[in-house]
Amino acid sequence: MNKLLAGIAALSLSITSPTIANAKQIVTPIITEDTNNISETSLSYGLKDKQLIAQTVARLDFNWNIAPLELAGAATRFIFNANGPEVAAYVLLLLSGHDVYVVRAKLHNTGNVPLRVYPQRIKVYYGNKSTSVIPIADNRFLQPDILRPNYYINKPVIFIAPSNLNLLRDVKMGYRDNSIQVR
Repeated sequence: MNKLLAGIAALSLSITSPTIANAKQIVTPIITEDTNNISETSLSYGLKDKQLIAQTVARLDFNWNIAPLELAGAATRFIFNANGPEVAAYVLLLLSGHDVYVVRAKLHNTGNVPLRVYPQRIKVYYGNKSTSVIPIADNRFLQPDILRPNYYINKPVIFIAPSNLNLLRDVKMGYRDNSIQVR
């Protein structure tokens, strides 16, 4: 009964109050930690807030360059000392003639909303093959993070690929996230 009375009171306010009468219902996606899990929630905003929502942009500039080789030794030690099912696959790749490559990835939030960034979303392309970077639990390397607007992260990442690749000529890299415009 109380909910019914509150609903009637809100309806009468919306008829008599010009600010509430102009409010519109806008559905905004709320992105959780896992970007594949997007839920929708209904939020009420005034007309001037509607313009702010329309102008929100999730944009990321992604660049990379060659990193110092001493970090490749730290990454290789991490792989050989780690535990887990994927570690055996990494060791087999290294023993079969593949090598550990280290590059510096720069992720710059050029949008106007905070972004969740993950090293696993960086893809490496060489020839007609591709791989993802390997996340390393070491703060010297890129970690999952929340990147505020106009901030950037510039940290190394590693990947395993065939030996003797020329990083400048044979490798291309990109950041893959469907919820972010990447340049």
